[in-house]
Amino acid sequence: MYSYTIWQWVLFFYIYSFAGWIIESVIVSVNEKRLVNRGFLRGPYLPLYGFGAISILFATLPVKWNIFLVYICGMASSTILEYFTGWLMETTLKMKYWDYSHQRFNFKGRISLISSLFWGVLSVVLTYFLHSPIESFVLSIPVKVSYIIIYIISAIFIADAINAIRTAVDVNKLLENITMVKNEINNLKEQLSEKMENSKYSAKLKERLQELKDELSVLTEKIGFFKRQLIKAHPRAYSKYFNDALKEVRIKLTERKR
Repeated sequence: MYSYTIWQWVLFFYIYSFAGWIIESVIVSVNEKRLVNRGFLRGPYLPLYGFGAISILFATLPVKWNIFLVYICGMASSTILEYFTGWLMETTLKMKYWDYSHQRFNFKGRISLISSLFWGVLSVVLTYFLHSPIESFVLSIPVKVSYIIIYIISAIFIADAINAIRTAVDVNKLLENITMVKNEINNLKEQLSEKMENSKYSAKLKERLQELKDELSVLTEKIGFFKRQLIKAHPRAYSKYFNDALKEVRIKLTERKR
């Protein structure tokens, strides 16, 4: 069994999180034809890749002598992590940041056969090729220096995570408010069509309807920078309960760029 200190594992986590951010940002930027700061957090790291790499190494290093076991163990550990992460984000943040529903042999859109097979290949590449130079680099760092690096990065990372969670909660509240306003607008329109004979009552309804339209305009137009960035960073994400509102916000953000 390969033995590393807790500090070395933490450094591995940050390095692989950074590498994952580079990979994802390049892929999404090419697909979207614009620069995209990929990820849930604002900094240059994707924790899912960091945790994924750590889980792979935990599962594969003890069986490094057998490439078949490396493939199977790495695939299993990564698939479990991906499913649990997807479930956790959907449950707590009410947003689905990736979705494999369009692929065959998927389970609840959180994992799929194709992605699992890919994780197996990545496990082999990581275990036999990528990890060795990274291991040499980490082991070459003096202990006191590694402490300083970890303290600084961890402080930034934790602050970033707290702010990112707040932003995600704010986005969910924004989508909820937009949905509530739109529902009230639709209800008022129905009432207007039924109460046209009462001019006094219909006038009040029209006045309220205009207020709601103005409120909706403010909600969809004045979106904070970090909320915009979070929405743009996940062009394929959708809201579990307020997806129509999310689509409308995306349309507004697209129109704003023109």
